[in-house]
Amino acid sequence: MAESDPDRRNLLLLVLVGLIWGSAYPVIRFGIVDGATPVFFAASRYALSAVAIGLLAAVTRVARPTWRSLGVSGLLGLPIVGVYGLLLYLGEASTSGNLAAILIAGTPFLTALFALPILPGESFGRWGAVGLVVGFVGVVILVVPPPGVVLFTTVWGPIAVLGAAVSVAFGTVLLRRYRPHGETLWGVSVQFLIATLFLLVALPVVEPHPAFPLSTGTLFALGYLVLLPSLVGYSLYFYLHHRIGPARANLVAYVNPVAAVLVGTLIFAEPFQLWELGGLALIIVGLAVLTKFRRSRASVPAPPPRKDGDLGASAGTRADRPPTDLPRSEP
Repeated sequence: MAESDPDRRNLLLLVLVGLIWGSAYPVIRFGIVDGATPVFFAASRYALSAVAIGLLAAVTRVARPTWRSLGVSGLLGLPIVGVYGLLLYLGEASTSGNLAAILIAGTPFLTALFALPILPGESFGRWGAVGLVVGFVGVVILVVPPPGVVLFTTVWGPIAVLGAAVSVAFGTVLLRRYRPHGETLWGVSVQFLIATLFLLVALPVVEPHPAFPLSTGTLFALGYLVLLPSLVGYSLYFYLHHRIGPARANLVAYVNPVAAVLVGTLIFAEPFQLWELGGLALIIVGLAVLTKFRRSRASVPAPPPRKDGDLGASAGTRADRPPTDLPRSEP
């Protein structure tokens, strides 16, 4: 019984991370509906997150990567955080948090496609291809619903969210190629910083009249996103990454969309239709099939052992990484 206690605790923490990260999607939508303009909202959240995560890395004495590693993290922060955040927040201006989370859940399918020409030894075989097709069908029926099913106010909303998924999938594959041992809190902090600078540069062009009313709703949304999904979410994720390995830790990808639907529907009263449930079911089934049959034959040298409780990421061989390996699984 005693041996199962750590497994039970890790499982509960895994579910908790999924709930925290999944809840971010309806909270983003809530802040935008309450008056925050999307790009300025994202820039504000990312700036505060960069500082908070950097301070946490310093306080917990996470080993600081080399300047070269931080430089790679910074460059990859553009597709993984910057472009992703720009398109996600813009998309959620006309798309519910529920739908946004479900569409983002399709990111692993895009990751699998990008990985084929970029990562050596990547393949998913016949059944993996079936899972890929099933998942993409789930995405398509959500973006192009039948007459009478209204899931968004303009089709550009889900298209922007899918653009966010494309960006983070491409950046994730590059990260796995150039940072095979995974990311750390220092790297995540740098990614948020670079994303903030990118959004501030894009702000005058994309959003010439930014706004962030200091209302209870917008302040709650901003504080929640910084403290829980960014600070607590990444801390717990890296803890699990170290304790139970990347393959099991990344199962959080299954929890995120379900948590978003529950939080968005039950707490924020977001509309949810059975058609969305069908799309979500197809995506999860496709993801499960792809995860089972996709394989990577390439491996990387094992990283040095880390201290117990280290909040940096760890990774074994490339084969230990599942196709759902998303260093960034939260919005």
